[in-house]
Amino acid sequence: MPSIEALDGSAPAKTREWRDVDAATLQNEIIARDKPAVIKGLVAPWPIVRASAQSPQALLDYIRTRDLTRPVKIMVGRPDINGLYFYRDDMTGLNFEHALQPFHAAFASILGYMDHPAPPAIYSGAVSVTENFRDIARENSLDVLSRPADARLWLGNAVTAATHYDNMDGINCIIAGRKRFTFFPPDQLPNLYVGPLDLSPGGQPTSMVKMSSPDLQRYPRFAQALAHAEIADLEPGDAVFVPRLWWHNVESLEPLNLSMNYWWFEGTRGGAEPFSALAHALLAITPLSAIDRERWRQMFDHYVFRTDGDPVPYLPQDRRGILGPLFPSLVGYMRAQLIRSLAKGLPHHLREQILRLMTPQESQRG
Repeated sequence: MPSIEALDGSAPAKTREWRDVDAATLQNEIIARDKPAVIKGLVAPWPIVRASAQSPQALLDYIRTRDLTRPVKIMVGRPDINGLYFYRDDMTGLNFEHALQPFHAAFASILGYMDHPAPPAIYSGAVSVTENFRDIARENSLDVLSRPADARLWLGNAVTAATHYDNMDGINCIIAGRKRFTFFPPDQLPNLYVGPLDLSPGGQPTSMVKMSSPDLQRYPRFAQALAHAEIADLEPGDAVFVPRLWWHNVESLEPLNLSMNYWWFEGTRGGAEPFSALAHALLAITPLSAIDRERWRQMFDHYVFRTDGDPVPYLPQDRRGILGPLFPSLVGYMRAQLIRSLAKGLPHHLREQILRLMTPQESQRG
């Protein structure tokens, strides 16, 4: 199995392992811990895992008979990318193409290359189980997860998803093959050399460092990230808890790999996507002078991140406006302000069309 080492030659820590996990243990000990966790044998009894243990063909037969045959997105890369879905060398795009075909057809393509010395990279990720494989969802349930969660299948040969993060908490359950997750805590962001936020292989911001051969001359701080990394090695029947915003590199280590991932959001959610707020801040704050950026940083710390606690304890709850509880009319008002802000600079006729779509309630403060 491939190995990585920190700058001092030491191996990264192993992700903590758990066995015989029930719903209470998952919720109160694993999820509450907010760190990656390997759960050995969690889904070993699944029928789909048992089919995988028989043979790749048995697994294909199991999937084919339950596939609703809707076309799904397949990512195909040339053999010379060595399974790493990444940027082109000149950063003008990505090093793979997209195709549409039924999931079981992509699976059959992978089986056709099982003994090939240099196969193309074939990968299909985040395929909805409920929309494409209702029987698979019914026959292979994650009973220890006591909340609604979005189940998705991930299929590939020996491919790598470069270091990225997920917006939601997740449990990835291995059905076929072996996978290695390399995790980095969220605070290692400055040491990961993340690429363009608006162009990435899997849709999420992605590290420019290739885990298989990190270039520490070009990316020297990555050595610090490795010092904080931990590794989870998984086999069929195992699962791994992936906390949101933890960076992770995922290597599929066999000619055939299949897993089912469950995503959900732990805790409360806001009325908009945080990444969109980041994009808006890049548009509105980043171009300002250093002095103004610092002043706005203080504003964000006080009002958004609340580093000093409640920013307006001296105001009654019903007089705090957008700093208090957000009822529908206030949310509408805030969205209207964002729409007005983002419409600024657009051609006049487009701006007028957008503003006309706003309701009177949205355009007025609640």
